[in-house]
Amino acid sequence: MAPVCADEVRPDFLASVPDSAAAQDRTFEQNYLFGDWGGWRTSLAEKGIRPMLLLITDPYGNSRGGLARGFTDYSMVSADLKVDTAKAFSLKGGEFQVGFAVNFGSQLSQDVVGNTFPIQSSDVSPPGPRLTTVSYTQSLLEDKLSLRIGRLSIDSLYGEEFAGSAYFRQFTSVAFNAIPFAIFYNSPGAFGYPATTWGARARYAPQGDIYMMAGIYNGDPEVGLANRHGLDFTLKGPAFGIGEIGWKRNQEPGATALPGNLKLGAFVLGGPAQPDDATPASGSRHGFYLVVDQMVARLGTRADGRQVGVFGSLVTAPDQAVSPMPLFFSTGLVANGPLASRPQDFLSLGVAYGGYSSALRSNQETNELTVELSYGLQLRPGLILQPGIQLLIHPGGSPSTPNALALGVNTVVSF
Repeated sequence: MAPVCADEVRPDFLASVPDSAAAQDRTFEQNYLFGDWGGWRTSLAEKGIRPMLLLITDPYGNSRGGLARGFTDYSMVSADLKVDTAKAFSLKGGEFQVGFAVNFGSQLSQDVVGNTFPIQSSDVSPPGPRLTTVSYTQSLLEDKLSLRIGRLSIDSLYGEEFAGSAYFRQFTSVAFNAIPFAIFYNSPGAFGYPATTWGARARYAPQGDIYMMAGIYNGDPEVGLANRHGLDFTLKGPAFGIGEIGWKRNQEPGATALPGNLKLGAFVLGGPAQPDDATPASGSRHGFYLVVDQMVARLGTRADGRQVGVFGSLVTAPDQAVSPMPLFFSTGLVANGPLASRPQDFLSLGVAYGGYSSALRSNQETNELTVELSYGLQLRPGLILQPGIQLLIHPGGSPSTPNALALGVNTVVSF
């Protein structure tokens, strides 16, 4: 996203670090629980080295409905290291990144409720440790062209890759966070963090408000299995491809109108889909997506960053013979700094719907819907508590399963 977005959208715990040492020091103190690590962070940043350590934990319980009542706590710890090659090796425009993550605990959706959209934001991978990102990114043509290669995913823990919106990050349910869920559900060759695979991505922005982006990846779903620990380096394929064109409205330097984003994309898993329990027919897995967000009001000055925005996403995967969720959409509202006395808090309200394939329905599965209402409290720099409630209608797509009500607290700590 363009630098101006840092002014327009609440700077969150995943914000990138500015370049100047003074700005770095302020950012460290404002965004990390342990601040500047006694000056170590600034010293490392001056050498182009940026360590990041993040904990996401989701104690959530199901109060009624679903397959059963119960309480679980699921968590993810990630450690990443970014190296600015200009500062470290005098190689302008380059960045190297390596990361590691471990998930642990019990998953409320899988173990208790039986719904498809994971309730806990850390429920993006089965329990266990894994190597995550190992990538190199190079900017060219005065930063108009960005090339990235290595072990990648189509979303990103830090910043954005495909089909993202800053508003998605402010929800707990994986139905919203971090990109439209149905892209992964319809194509097992689409890897989402912390699962990664060999791939390459190119992004070209010929002018300030329009960009084009495309990526190709090894789409072998076995590479992402938990027992491979991110260490399966094979290239058996098939290839997974994704492309996106986007319009960053009113985000150029000096723009005064309210900013927004429009993103159109398509994805395809090469070769025929292999029959299995979920997709008994063979065919080509492909689909299309739309992501839109728009600020609708500022709640203070532009510098305050307090604002109200709306968003929407739509995913369609036309071939119902192989696409288990041919229709998915989400929409919602986010208020950043709803109270002038607490400008770093945020309020999130969203609805996500997934319609199951008529050709693949078993046990009379039809559709599933999630409604989330949550409030993020920044208790101190680097510590966010987000109590929330999620209404789960037709868990697992089954009308015979009672609607569920999940309550809990998403906690994010950036050290």
